[in-house]
Amino acid sequence: MPANLPPQYYSTEAKLRTAKTTEEKISINEELLSLVPKHKGTEKIQRDLKTKISKLKKSSQSKKKTKKELLYAVKKEGAGQIVIIGPPNSGKSTLLNVLTNAKAKTGDYPFTTEFPQPAMMSYEDVLIQLVDTPPLTKEFSPGWLKELIKIADGVLIVFDSIYLAEGNFSEKIEKFMEFLGTSRIKDKKIIIISNKIDLLKEKISSKNIIGVSALKGVGLEELKREIFNILGIIRVYTKQRSKKADLNHPFTLPKGSKLFDLAQQIHFDLVEKFQYAKLFKENSKKPRIVGKKYTLEDGDIIEVHTQSS
Repeated sequence: MPANLPPQYYSTEAKLRTAKTTEEKISINEELLSLVPKHKGTEKIQRDLKTKISKLKKSSQSKKKTKKELLYAVKKEGAGQIVIIGPPNSGKSTLLNVLTNAKAKTGDYPFTTEFPQPAMMSYEDVLIQLVDTPPLTKEFSPGWLKELIKIADGVLIVFDSIYLAEGNFSEKIEKFMEFLGTSRIKDKKIIIISNKIDLLKEKISSKNIIGVSALKGVGLEELKREIFNILGIIRVYTKQRSKKADLNHPFTLPKGSKLFDLAQQIHFDLVEKFQYAKLFKENSKKPRIVGKKYTLEDGDIIEVHTQSS
């Protein structure tokens, strides 16, 4: 049976050649579908148009989702990534600013931070990425934030000291942790921070809480050291023969790494050419000869020798 499509169908179909957006294409195909006569001879045309519309809508939804994911995604940089979370008005953004010299928006009202705010914190000779996030509440615990925490290397949970000091602070911390869901952070290394301690008459007594004042600069060096420690990394320095070691740009590796791992990080084909290495310790006069299975330590200085060197 012939389709007997009306003239308007063909003039509308011609618009597809100039359509640029997915939304335009969806609209034109829906118009085409409305112009197709409903009888046996057009069943295939109707089916094809419905399939095209369905695919275009899925594509459109996928692109929107991708844009949203990009808005909240934070690419890892530096020696590690630490996500900062906490309830409203705990001073997270102020803490980010003083630790990194960033200029994140701050205010004495809730939800000043709307999106993830990454910035780099310098600790001795390494850079560590800190990511400030919107405040977590019972009503606001978005999936993207949980995913960000899931891939991070560690978490800082920031509380207002006065809030913690009023009542049982352990119960308050435990209640806050429920917002996250234990499955997301059970394997995460966490630092709990009591911010604004300058406003307290008596310090909160707990070895598991670090007291700081972002505004007054109290406890920040201790906090930086703890952030570095929870990353579980070591710094290894390299030197070339007859030259001084580069002590400003260390390689960072997980604790327990072997010299083999360092060689791979320096250059992918260095392992095959590797012959031995000279190990220098700070202030040591004579180096040790070590092989690929040597377990590296923080502060090691390594001079790699290859078969051709």
